[in-house]
Amino acid sequence: MGLLYAQANFVFSICILALVLLRIPWGLLSDRIGPSATLKLAATIMGVFGFLRGFAINYETLLIFQLFLGIGFAAILPSLSKLVGTLFPKKVSFATGVYVAGFPIGEITALILTPFVLESVHNWRNVFFVYGIFGLILSALWWTVAKEPARSKEEELAHKATLRALSKEKFARLLRVKEIWILTGLCICAMGCYDTLVVSLPDMLELEGISPEIAGLVASMLPLGFLLAGPTVGTLSDKLGRRKPFLWVLGLVSGPTILAIALFSVVSLWVVIFVAGFCTAGIVTLVLIVPTELSEVAGLVASSVGLISSLGNIGPFLFPIAVGYLKDTTGYFFPAMVMLAIIAEIILILGLFMRETGRKRT
Repeated sequence: MGLLYAQANFVFSICILALVLLRIPWGLLSDRIGPSATLKLAATIMGVFGFLRGFAINYETLLIFQLFLGIGFAAILPSLSKLVGTLFPKKVSFATGVYVAGFPIGEITALILTPFVLESVHNWRNVFFVYGIFGLILSALWWTVAKEPARSKEEELAHKATLRALSKEKFARLLRVKEIWILTGLCICAMGCYDTLVVSLPDMLELEGISPEIAGLVASMLPLGFLLAGPTVGTLSDKLGRRKPFLWVLGLVSGPTILAIALFSVVSLWVVIFVAGFCTAGIVTLVLIVPTELSEVAGLVASSVGLISSLGNIGPFLFPIAVGYLKDTTGYFFPAMVMLAIIAEIILILGLFMRETGRKRT
């Protein structure tokens, strides 16, 4: 379509705009009707509009289809948090790490396979058709096998109490919990940096003379770090019984490693990109764990995660556009990487103000 970098990155960001606007409503719906039912509706929306992207007749049509894809995607995170809290109450951290690993698996697959898929099917429309068909199959499987978790009599009473808690007054009380806003800030920085790197790294590497196939492999180190960070950070923080030290270390390391991506040689890129993915994704894992441990949000976990991840997606919405704009105006990616490195270091500052919620908090 002959787009500028800022325009191309906005195709990604408009999907994130739906997350910003709709994760709170999806979280409230998941608390009311159950996470499995909510995911059935969301998966259908994702499958249908993911497939329809291949029929886009112009840039504006592609943006519309991508926006509707984001509407379905907005439900996934709050609903999965609710589902895990119900099915694995004693292993929330490990289960969270496992389902969060699904995101980088998809990203690794896309980064590695898309150049080969494009070569095989000859144009970008057919690439959308291929991935859209996979989404439709996944939606059909979820409708076939997924069931709402069975509730005991006590759990049913607790669920009714949750429904009563979903009032404007209760939700307003949620907004007064300091940790919710700290977690939101962490989410903006960590998710914003990670998602922006996922979008931008293949282009950055290709501009350095790396072939698209190799660029996809090198860029896949970022979600590989994400893949290992979920279960690793979740398990280790469980064993230690603390969350804050992990926030501090991951926040401290994330900024320099992001900056190093713009400075290191091709050989070193494999390592620093992996570390950047591990650090930013490890922080996101902790952001998803902490709400399950806050007594102030008991019974409103999906709503709190919906709020945090909704506002937290302001980062993934704005940062790719800013990176594209800096590249278009300066002709280089380096100023954009400096910006991301500075943002990543804000994580350390926010972590200093976070209350400890692990079992050894007292």
